[in-house]
Amino acid sequence: MKLSSSESWEVEPGELVRWRAVPGGAANQSSAPVSENERFHLASLASGQPGWMALTLDFPEQIDADVLGEVVGTIVARHDALRSHYVRTGDGVTRLLHPGVDVKEELRETVDGLSAKAFASRLAECIGATCNPFEPMPHFLAAVTRPGGTTLICAFDHCYVDARSLAVVAAEICELVAGRGPAPAESGLDALRAIAECEASVTSDDPRLGGWERFLTATGWTVPEFPLDLGVAPGDALPVHTMVRTLLSGDDAAAFSSTVHRRGARTYPAVLTCAGMAISAAGGPDEVATVVPTGSGAGPGCVSWSVGNAPLLISATGDLYAAMYRNTRRLAAALPLAEIGLTPVYAAFGDRLRPGRSDVFMMSYVDYTRLPMPRGDVVVRQISSQKPTDTAQWWFWRDRDGIHVRVRYPHTERAVAVLGDTLDTMQALLDSVLAADAS
Repeated sequence: MKLSSSESWEVEPGELVRWRAVPGGAANQSSAPVSENERFHLASLASGQPGWMALTLDFPEQIDADVLGEVVGTIVARHDALRSHYVRTGDGVTRLLHPGVDVKEELRETVDGLSAKAFASRLAECIGATCNPFEPMPHFLAAVTRPGGTTLICAFDHCYVDARSLAVVAAEICELVAGRGPAPAESGLDALRAIAECEASVTSDDPRLGGWERFLTATGWTVPEFPLDLGVAPGDALPVHTMVRTLLSGDDAAAFSSTVHRRGARTYPAVLTCAGMAISAAGGPDEVATVVPTGSGAGPGCVSWSVGNAPLLISATGDLYAAMYRNTRRLAAALPLAEIGLTPVYAAFGDRLRPGRSDVFMMSYVDYTRLPMPRGDVVVRQISSQKPTDTAQWWFWRDRDGIHVRVRYPHTERAVAVLGDTLDTMQALLDSVLAADAS
């Protein structure tokens, strides 16, 4: 899996085929409640902020469009979350679920005369116009076929999928294209019900709420924002741009993991330590506050947005390996805090939170080497929509090619300089681990 963003997306033109998912059967209200993540996202959409995620698969061969139409229809039918949508009610939002789906070809045209970047920009506009979660099955399903290859595009509003879900969908698509039956799907809505049940069981004396209180006290009762000046005035938001770097090759990632494991640390918190120390070296704090998206216990065949949020203070001073060890223990202690969900946190502390940035400084990590992924000659990408932002967000990921980072930031000259220098410092810290291992 490769991570990118719509402002840098490129798709080679060819024959464009689009399908439309048509609901089958009468919709019924789902018992799966709308999560705090979903409510926050839907409110952002209502204010005009796009929030879609696209999965693209580049096959090295030309694949018959009718076959692909059957494949995308099977994918939507397999996953109950993809057959649901949202409706506004007098007291908020609820979810409706259709029992079936029929995918019909909507458009077929030959596209030429456009650059790869211009064609991708046109596709992004179509995705933004399609992915309205207040309409039934608002998914953008398309393929571009050429004599030398095929690009399949499946885009969803973020309410329907997270990064892990897109990996599940990618693997299932390749199984279906190969004529094989993927493993049985698991209910994404059941995963959301389980999260809601866990949230409802939280009491005021739950020690995990105490963990959140200590974190929010440390942040001055504000939601974390990137701690370096990116040139954005309070209350402003600017177009988002993206930096993507490979931090460690596949072989170097293996050597890095081996070294930090011998020191009692784990790979993800070790990477976070290098990032935190780089931020601190650029003028940031000794304790870098961030939010870490976590798994929710959803099964391996589950598609839905079922991510938790763990608060983390990254220790960013002292000996590098000692800090890695501390942050490994801190991350392990923080992960259970995500299990209670955000609803009890807002209920307990919402009146004490102070206004800050509109976005949240998050540092995410997905290890795709631990997930089922397509065969090696299929290039899989996750494309995120472009929208205004006022802080930086970092996504680390690991795949067969190594460990990489995507940083999304408000596009200012200062942000480009600050983040570029910070990533350079982080790279030097990672390289120092490799050098110590080699000596």
